[in-house]
Order: sequence, then structure tokens, then C-alpha cells
Amino acid sequence: MTQDRSRKWAILFAVVATQFAVPFMLSAVGVCLPAIGREYAASAIALSLVESVFLCVNAMFLLPFGRAGDIFGRGGVFLLGLVLFALCTVALTLAPDMNSFLVIRAVQALGGAMTLATGLALLYDAFPIEERGRALGLSVAGIFLGISAGPFLGGIIASQFGWRWMFYAGMAPCAVAILVCLRNLDWRLSPKPGGRFDWWGAVTSAAGIGFLVFGSAHTEQVLGWLGLGCGAALLGVFLAIERRAQAPLVHLDLFFANRPFCLGVAALFIVSSAAFGVPFLLSLYLQYGRGMTPAEAGMILAIQPVVQCLVSPVSGRLADRAPVRVMAGIGALVTALGVCLAATLTGASGLGPVIAVLAVTGLGIGIFSTPSMIVVMSAVDQSRYGIASAITGQSRTLGMTACMATVTVVIAHFVGNRPLGPEVMDGYLLAMRALFVGFGLLGLLGAAASFLARRQDGQPAATAPATRP
Repeated sequence: MTQDRSRKWAILFAVVATQFAVPFMLSAVGVCLPAIGREYAASAIALSLVESVFLCVNAMFLLPFGRAGDIFGRGGVFLLGLVLFALCTVALTLAPDMNSFLVIRAVQALGGAMTLATGLALLYDAFPIEERGRALGLSVAGIFLGISAGPFLGGIIASQFGWRWMFYAGMAPCAVAILVCLRNLDWRLSPKPGGRFDWWGAVTSAAGIGFLVFGSAHTEQVLGWLGLGCGAALLGVFLAIERRAQAPLVHLDLFFANRPFCLGVAALFIVSSAAFGVPFLLSLYLQYGRGMTPAEAGMILAIQPVVQCLVSPVSGRLADRAPVRVMAGIGALVTALGVCLAATLTGASGLGPVIAVLAVTGLGIGIFSTPSMIVVMSAVDQSRYGIASAITGQSRTLGMTACMATVTVVIAHFVGNRPLGPEVMDGYLLAMRALFVGFGLLGLLGAAASFLARRQDGQPAATAPATRP
């Protein structure tokens, strides 16, 4: 009993370490981009690809790796991804030029997708039902801690020791997690009898999502809209393949015949869309409207992820006792309230209202995140934990992508092609308020989806999980 208990907490540590490292690396790199650009004499386009390549590749491969974990073993896929992520983190510091840096960055994102697609499933395997909320709450706190610590610690490390040491710092928790996994995780890859991988589904889904992410980042160009169209068409092909496949990548009955799963995923997508634009829009508001430096604005914006990090473990423990769909609905409502408060900001608003918006939104996301994931994961049986884990990550990623595409289109409508600055702040404030009103209404829709994510009478409950991953 003692051995099993120490083993599950060791697995939790490994998952939390990776949940911290991936967003830390993503957010901290942004601070280091100027130094990286100077060393490699990189263009602005090349520097923008450092972030977009990671997000795109990560989003493309979540579903395939989630399914691979269900077939070949989640522990093996998780550990392989962790090792790949750590090796690429070190390799980035040795890249001879910018092109090599971008290629390694894409491979690093591949490793990150393997860990994110299986980490949640590993926790569901390792912890009994009465402790899952607590474990997931700590895992989610790791994500928010990585997001909040990235710009702050990354800036300090890069300025004191150079940008390469930021990657070494991010690799450290991964190295410890690898050792923990080798001792406590069943990491052997062994296909389940009769398990078949849907290669055509994997290719079409990855390509479709890749085109959608690319297109959403370039909606100001015809090429971006063409990418969105190609992505939608490929996802249509993917759905047609899944309907006919004997062993599909994703069983479509999860969406058409499983009410809590479908509504839970919809809530994750909607609330992620509603909340993701808050720090981005307020960052521009503080810097261009209030004249703050990036460092000063970053300190203010850190309030939201810090609140999320503090609230998530508490929300997770409550989720072990309270109805999770109700908690998720309450969290979505609080998030919508925070976004609606942001719509009241004007050019004359003080820092107090901005801090209140960030604190309320962070509180809402902190309450919402863990219960919403439990709604989705509890709606499937153990054989589908991997794909359900991947879909939770996928829905958040696509929600954030949809948010940024919407932000780009609306700002372009109100501001046009003029560069942001004090002379266009009136137009920007109109765009910001319109976006916040829309996102606030979207948050209310996410709350409704959460409250309605109730198992229908006669629908079978998820099977009891094994105690070993």
C-alpha cells in the first residue's frame, strides 16, 4: 500500500514537472527573442515563427499521440515525449543558425505534444476517483505557474546569464521527471491485442489542424483565409474517414451520443476562447494607452496566472466532493464576469480596474479548469483516457487560436493597417471593448454548456480505473 501511494505521488510529480516546463519554455522564450534574433541575425518573420511553429506542431499531434497512448501504453508515450522534449531543449542552445533553431523547436513541440496528450490520462490511471480532483488541481497549477514564471524568470536568467541558460533552467525539471518516470512508471511500449492505429485519420487531422492554426495567425492576408479553408476541408475529410474506419482515431459517438463529453469539450473550447484574449488585449492597452514598459505591463498581467495558480489546487480538492459540472459552470460565470468588467475600461481608467479584471478572470479560470477536465475525462471509459486527455488539450489550443484570429480581424476593422500607437488608441479602445463584450457573452455560453453537461439517464458510467498506469 505504501509503495503504491509513493508511486502515484511520484507520477504526479513527473506530470506536474512537465506541465510546468512546457508553458514555462513557451512563455519565457518570448522574453529572449530579441537576444536570439541578434545572435542569429534573424528577421522579424523568423522570430515570430519561434512561437507559432511550437504552437502549430503541438496542436497538430495531440490527437494522434493521445490515441497512440491508448494503444501502445501511455507511460511509454509520455516518457518518450519527455526525453525528446528535454533533448531538444538542450539542442536549441547548440543550434548553428536560425533555420536549425526552428527545426529543433518543431521537434521539441512534438515531444511536448506527447507529454500533454498523455499526462492527464496517467493521473486518471494512478489516482482513485476520490483523489483525482486534488491531483488534477496540482497539475493545472503547474501549467499556470509555468505561464506566470516564464516571462519573469526568463527575463532575469537571460539578462544575467544569457538566453541559453533559460533553456537549461527549463530542462532541469524535465531531467528530474525522467528519473522519476524510469523508477515509477510502466514505460514499456506494448500494443494492446487487436489495437490498430488509424494512420489516415492521424494524417488528415494533423494537417487540418495545422492549416487552421496557420490560417488563424494570418487572417490579414488572403493566404491565411486560404489556410482556414484548407483546414476546414481536411477536417471534413477526417470526419468522413472516422465514420468509416473500423478502428478510428476518435470515436465520433463521443460527440454525438455522449452528452457530458460533448458539452464538456464545448465548454473548454468556449471558455478558453473567451479568456485568452484578456492578457493580450490588456498588454497592448497598458503599453500603448498607459505608456508602460513591457516589464511594467508584464508585472501587472502576471496577476491573472498567479491567481489561477493559487486557486486551482483548492478547486481541485473541492472537485473531489462537489458536483464538477456545477463548479465548472460557476467558474465559467466568474470568468465571463471578469471579461465583461474589462469591457468597461476606458482610456482614463486607473490601474485598480485593470487589476480587478485580471484577478476576477484568474479566479474564474482557476475554478473552471480542473472541474471541466474532470467532466470530460469522467465521461469515457479507461480505454479512451488517452484520446480524452488529448482532446482536452486540443480544445483549449483551438479555443486560444480562434480567440487570436477574432482579435486580429476586429482590430484590423477598427484600426486598419496603421501601426498601434497613441494616435490610434481611440479605435483600439473601441475594438477592445467590442471584443470583451463578445467574449463575455461567449463565457456565458460556456457556463451554460458546463451546467448542462449532465449524464443522461441510462448512459453508462465510466469504468473504474486501474490503480497502475
